[in-house]
Amino acid sequence: MNTSSAPLMPNLWQKLIQNWVSPLRFLLILIIPLSMWDAVRFGVSSGMPNFFAFWPLIVNYGFLTVIDYLIGKDKSQPNEGVRNVALYRWIAYATLPAHMLALWWGLHVFTTVEFTWIGKLGWILSVGAVSGTLAITAAHELIHKPSKFEQNLGGVLLASVCYGGFKIEHLYGHHVHVSTPRDASSARYGQSVYHFLPRAVWHNTRNAWKLEAARLQRHKLSQWHNEMLRWNLLSLLFAVVAFVLFGLAGLIFFLAQSVVAFCELEVINYVEHYGLERRKNGDAYERVRPVHSWNSSYRLMNWFLLNLARHSDHHANAARRYQELRHFEEAPQLPGGYGAMVVLAMFPPLWFRVIHPRIPEEVKQIEISSV
Repeated sequence: MNTSSAPLMPNLWQKLIQNWVSPLRFLLILIIPLSMWDAVRFGVSSGMPNFFAFWPLIVNYGFLTVIDYLIGKDKSQPNEGVRNVALYRWIAYATLPAHMLALWWGLHVFTTVEFTWIGKLGWILSVGAVSGTLAITAAHELIHKPSKFEQNLGGVLLASVCYGGFKIEHLYGHHVHVSTPRDASSARYGQSVYHFLPRAVWHNTRNAWKLEAARLQRHKLSQWHNEMLRWNLLSLLFAVVAFVLFGLAGLIFFLAQSVVAFCELEVINYVEHYGLERRKNGDAYERVRPVHSWNSSYRLMNWFLLNLARHSDHHANAARRYQELRHFEEAPQLPGGYGAMVVLAMFPPLWFRVIHPRIPEEVKQIEISSV
């Protein structure tokens, strides 16, 4: 009996860790909104609500960025057994109620706390950053999955930040044309984030409408099947609810935090593909490889972002779930986690100085003159 049970215990422990312990690290994405609660608590108790309106930004792009760097990288590869572990999926699903609660709380605070204009600006930026991190990160994971339930869950999250078109353009525009001149989400060599951002938002929104119109025409479908129409109507519904419950201030807040959220998304796109290019072979571009996306395996930020920064594997194998994404040493490596890189991108001369020497010559773009 002892002989037969001896190998059983290690297997049980392995199953326990694989199915329950390992997924728990990704629960960190669900505690991102807690920085909003701390902001209000500290702001009220200290009598400085305008300062603490910026608290979520300070936490996410300050404290966590430093801790992420100190903890360092995780270059380990996922165990094959993680593919069918249900808890990973439920963590992604749980972002929808977590985001809705955070958004309602943000609206309530904006319309009840006596902020000055600087405090109101800080709260918009803070909640927008939380929405961009929580809702859009999870939406990005879900829209790539084969089930309609997951795709629609991702669509609802995107509609809650008025960027439903990302579901269409990202899948059928960005992933097809990534690291080519045809992709507005792939920043060119020498292009600043301030030049990139408005162009990316405008092009990607317009292109989503074009892609959806082409799909309807191709399949001879009516406008009732138009996904862009559906997601934009849902965004309108969110806006109406914000207005009815919280008045004009609530409507302004909802729209403004949405702009911050989807701008944060496009800045991350800037970081993920800056200066990298797929070479053209005749009339077609080479296939997407890990070297065409920037990789970052800083441990803490990947736990918060559902392994989003293992972006090289995501583009090479878009159907992989976040827990399966691998580290590729041959991919260009960012010198920090996403929090640090977003801050760095805000200072173009410093960004160029740090990033340009790290771009592999084989995928380096020709410098553009219009920046």
